[in-house]
Amino acid sequence: MSAIAEMLAARTAKPSRVVVGMISGTSADSIDAAVCRVSGFGLPAVGRAGARVELLHYAETPYPAETRGRILDLKNWGVRDVAEMQVRVAEAFADAFAATVAGAGLSPRDVDLIGSHGQTVYHHSSVPGAIGATLQVGDGDVLAERTGALVIADFRMRDVAAGGEGAPISPFADVVLYAPGEPDSPPARRAVLNLGGIANVTVLDPDPSRVFGFDTGPANTLLDRLARRISGGTLACDRDGALARAGRVDRALVDRLLAEDAFLARRPPKSTGFEMYGDEFVARAGALLGRFDADLMATLTEYTARTVADAFARFVPPVAEVIGTGGGVRNPALFDRLAELLAPARLLLGDDRGVPGDAREAMAFAVLAHEALFGLPTSLPTVTGARRPAVLGKFCPPPSLS
Repeated sequence: MSAIAEMLAARTAKPSRVVVGMISGTSADSIDAAVCRVSGFGLPAVGRAGARVELLHYAETPYPAETRGRILDLKNWGVRDVAEMQVRVAEAFADAFAATVAGAGLSPRDVDLIGSHGQTVYHHSSVPGAIGATLQVGDGDVLAERTGALVIADFRMRDVAAGGEGAPISPFADVVLYAPGEPDSPPARRAVLNLGGIANVTVLDPDPSRVFGFDTGPANTLLDRLARRISGGTLACDRDGALARAGRVDRALVDRLLAEDAFLARRPPKSTGFEMYGDEFVARAGALLGRFDADLMATLTEYTARTVADAFARFVPPVAEVIGTGGGVRNPALFDRLAELLAPARLLLGDDRGVPGDAREAMAFAVLAHEALFGLPTSLPTVTGARRPAVLGKFCPPPSLS
């Protein structure tokens, strides 16, 4: 048996494994890392617990200023930038890994596996005429070399190659993370709403074949970009929704933006990104309003909330509760408006259901990497529209075995 095969066999034979899930969202404000202990494997089912996840430690590590600046200047990238940022982002992830593992009171040798999503710089986003393609920088081989760990990275492309959207890919992990526990647990049919740069929803169901999800549209992407523009770069986001609450919603403009947005009416499976909801969208909205100020922030916050509510009304069956996760839950102007629009469903925080909302995405990639270690598919065709389930992620062996 080869050394790599022996390593994989030894790690899958352990009663549990320490897995570090890592991701940076479209806002590129930090690298999120979750140190998890994972036991078992597979989806929970009647008579079967499936994978079980314990969060040991979570931390957010800011990018180096130069690296973040280059990510935010993505529209000016050339081929050299793509190549160099594969290395720069991976090195930033390696530094975040070291700091997070130390914060957990562990050493890198205690870690069995890293699941790294990297930094998305392109996703086909349902743009008409675009071929299915997606790119996340932060090369897994560089990360393996810098950390000495087994790394599984590049999770989205296999689903795209199998005919899927490549997003969202967290629903499999949501089924694991939000599995009902005690008999008095909340009803199984619930929705998980992630408010990252892009908003996506997972509808949980006791029958895995009925679990589905999709991107609903923007969450923080428009609001973060506008905050940077209004503040001349001093604000990374509309902190506490202060700008939106100081402004007045132009409801006619909200209605126009909704009416002209073809993505909203498209049936799932569907995914999107900053290619559709980015700087050009903000520029167009500001031109229509005639200014870039608190009124535009209030208007785009209302538009964002309405896109989520519209998706629920069109495509999500009635649910008793919606579990909110991601950075958008910290924006009360957005979160409170969503609570109004999604009623009578109750909008909760992920923390209320045992999974810290900030940590959920990083924990999801710990789950996806752990399943890949066992050779199990984690893409759900009911979510992405792929022709078949696929094992997601590319294996990058530790330097001692490569």
